[in-house]
Amino acid sequence: MTSEPATNETLSHCDPCTERCTRTASLSEFLLRGVLLNSVNLVGLVCNSTSVYILSRPPMRSSTSCCLIGLAVYDMLLLASSVFIWGVPAITGYTGYWKSFTEGAIPAATPWLFPLANIAHTGSTYVTVAVTVERYVAVCHPLRSRSVCTYGRARLYMLITSALVVLYNVPRFLEAELRPLPAQDGAPGGYTVCASALRAHPVYIAVYVVWLYLLVMYCLPFGTLLVLNTLIYRHVQVANRTRQLLSRQQQREIGLATLLFAIVLLFLTCNSLAFVINIIELARSTSSFDLDGATLAVLTDVSTLLVNISSASNFFLYCIFGRKFRRLFLRIFCGAVRRKIRQWRAANGELTTTAAEGTAAGVEVLLPMAQRNSRVTAVTRTGEGDGAVTTAAAGPHRVMRNGQR
Repeated sequence: MTSEPATNETLSHCDPCTERCTRTASLSEFLLRGVLLNSVNLVGLVCNSTSVYILSRPPMRSSTSCCLIGLAVYDMLLLASSVFIWGVPAITGYTGYWKSFTEGAIPAATPWLFPLANIAHTGSTYVTVAVTVERYVAVCHPLRSRSVCTYGRARLYMLITSALVVLYNVPRFLEAELRPLPAQDGAPGGYTVCASALRAHPVYIAVYVVWLYLLVMYCLPFGTLLVLNTLIYRHVQVANRTRQLLSRQQQREIGLATLLFAIVLLFLTCNSLAFVINIIELARSTSSFDLDGATLAVLTDVSTLLVNISSASNFFLYCIFGRKFRRLFLRIFCGAVRRKIRQWRAANGELTTTAAEGTAAGVEVLLPMAQRNSRVTAVTRTGEGDGAVTTAAAGPHRVMRNGQR
């Protein structure tokens, strides 16, 4: 997520808007944004895509899974936006590669990328709140959860949350203006992004950018998460003392509550620095307090990295704390890898022996995995020597000797 100070800084990079700006990046910016941040984003996109695939499987169907799918979708949107807002420009600024792309396509998309990044961050925040509310009802009010915590209602909650998130971020689409740049020294004209008149208005900055952003993005969700998770934790502590008396469904709800604690703890930890930065921005706008611009820029970059790490790491929490998720992941992906390996070994003759060798030794006949999964014909020998009578019987991979198993 691009925090509010980061957004303001980026929009002011091309000031004045009538001149061509030379964007350069230091080695630290290249390593932090171009290498580390991009690596986190790419890993996060793969992990969240995997999470969506597994959570959408029929065995995982539940109200919690529906909310977690919504969380993964918002996280993917956030990570993808971050690649173009931060990652690619940092690489271009340091190496000079993809210059035409960063001076043409990215500025043209920036008036849309920034609102989408803010929508993704807001959506990720409030889906986390929605999951917490769902877990609170399921753990603390189990009788109500049967009617409240259903898959259909969870989809409705996600639609309502998404509508409110988009509505809150509509002004973001009016904050930036795209202006063409004239050709200079034989270089073709490009585009630059400038703050709009609305974005520069002091009342808009004070009300929407500072106070409303602080309330909606931090005070309200952080307070809700802390209160509800405290109540859930107390209930879980009481339930653990009488765990033997709990039903299987109640034990499952307690296990999902543990997963929620991990998700919320990661979210609060990684978003805390962004909260501090917004407090600093508020202090700068309302008092004589000031902070060195270079220090604030470094804090903003670290904050962006932490928020992206939060969006990229939920998959690992699902694997650690979600036993059902972990089993399904291993069955789908690791099982496919094992099948490929066995098929390759079978094609190279490593899993087969001749039938004569197997029956002569009176042991199991090794067959390729594709055949071993089905019922095969076993061989029974009822005599010795050349006069032995060989009969066939259907059975799972056994060789019969002298009429005995």
